[in-house]
Amino acid sequence: MLLQNCSSSDTREQIHEKTGFLPESWVTWLVAKPRTGQATRRKTAGEEISLTFLLFAFGLLIGNCAFVDNAYLWAIPISQVCLLSSLRMQRLTIMHACSHNAVFANPFWNEVLGEFISILTLSMPFNSYKKKHCETHHSKGLMRPGDETFEFFYKAGFRPEMSPQQAWQHLTKLIFCPTFHCRQFGDRLKGTFSSTDAKHNWLAVGFWLSILSLVIITHTWAGFLLVFVPTLSVFFEISSVLRQCVEHRFANKTGEMTSAVFCCEEPAVFNDFDPFWVKFWGETRWWLRLFFYHLPVRLLILTGDSPVHDYHHRRPASDWVNAHSDRQAEVEAGVYYSHSWGLVEAINKTFESLSKMPTH
Repeated sequence: MLLQNCSSSDTREQIHEKTGFLPESWVTWLVAKPRTGQATRRKTAGEEISLTFLLFAFGLLIGNCAFVDNAYLWAIPISQVCLLSSLRMQRLTIMHACSHNAVFANPFWNEVLGEFISILTLSMPFNSYKKKHCETHHSKGLMRPGDETFEFFYKAGFRPEMSPQQAWQHLTKLIFCPTFHCRQFGDRLKGTFSSTDAKHNWLAVGFWLSILSLVIITHTWAGFLLVFVPTLSVFFEISSVLRQCVEHRFANKTGEMTSAVFCCEEPAVFNDFDPFWVKFWGETRWWLRLFFYHLPVRLLILTGDSPVHDYHHRRPASDWVNAHSDRQAEVEAGVYYSHSWGLVEAINKTFESLSKMPTH
């Protein structure tokens, strides 16, 4: 079997050849990169928002099936996948687009939707997020003290000149650390119910009291506590941590700070004299990684336009729904963009940039 080269320009074409029997639009969504010259259907923000909230409703419905008389426990993981995918899409993609007034033409409705999502996902008040995000994150302060991503890394215990191996070990500890999850969830609760924005606080209290009342009336405590709460707290935070680890690289002279992350990898390449078992395992391994590594990453971590976040930083108020197609058009026009193939490769690059940061 020949060595792979995922930096080659024809990786996407090789993926197309391998997945030709699958719907091309689905593969393009998964990879977050169209083929060269591929014509893609332009989607609307309304479609994305509707699909996101339908997925949320479906997740709640399926989760309820786990606690009926026959106890369909298989419904629990399906429900949690749907709920987490929807919640992350709301918080990471839609609320972010609202902060740039890129969902509705009227800023008022962007604020309404952004505020609703901030309350549902137990996030800081939308106006506070918008101010901090637009004034610091989209400025020369990116990945420096005061920037939201930089502050996350510092608060989570990552430090300059950590080796990539040390950073990976620390990330693993964070993901499985109850103290970290309790602290993060506590901070989110504080930001939701006792922020400096009194209006936001009262809206949040009213909304969640309504939810709890509905849970009591419908006797759905089991589903709420065993399906929804873990998804909104622990699983949501794990997704957030992994996303933060690929959003930006630290400022140094070794490369760009923002890069695309494509959710796939180059298929294995074989020689004619490779034995059957080598070819069989290579093919099987690639398909297993596609459906059990890259697909979960796309659904639960790199939602919406987040795989092409580098395009967003060049075009902050652009058509976020079709960002992957518009970025590809710029690439074909000769605009330079960098990328990684897969979440792990992207995290490695972030940790390498962290290791080269000076301690002072």
